Amino acid sequence: MKINTKYFGEMDIAEAEVVRFPEQLPGLHDSHEYVIIRFYDDDDSLLCLQSLNEPALAFVVMNPFYLFEDYMPVLAPEDFRTLRAERDTLLVFYVIVVVHEDWIDSTVNLRCPIAINPEMRLGKQVVMDNSSYGLRHPLNAGMRKGD
Repeated sequence: MKINTKYFGEMDIAEAEVVRFPEQLPGLHDSHEYVIIRFYDDDDSLLCLQSLNEPALAFVVMNPFYLFEDYMPVLAPEDFRTLRAERDTLLVFYVIVVVHEDWIDSTVNLRCPIAINPEMRLGKQVVMDNSSYGLRHPLNAGMRKGD
């Protein structure tokens, strides 16, 4: 199917690439279907979570484990039910990046990761209420020396 995107223009995607968010992302009542698109063909560290029905609605996301190897999101039982997963090892996690003009000032939302069950193609933004993770965690705090 053809979709219009915020960053990539018109592109073809397969139905099997669509991730459905049964409970939608917080504050986005009409967007339930997204696709994950790589910004660079040979690199999956920086991605785009693109809405299928709103071309202007797209989030820059990344795999939090690339920066924070000890990141441990904790899901509630209802999160597992929504995602139809029995344990978090069956899930893929992304965090939303707030990109600033100077890249070094960018932040990631570690408290509310996006969890995706790749087998079922279901997603949910998880809100970890009792978490020490921040909503605006400096992206450069996770960068290793020399990167």
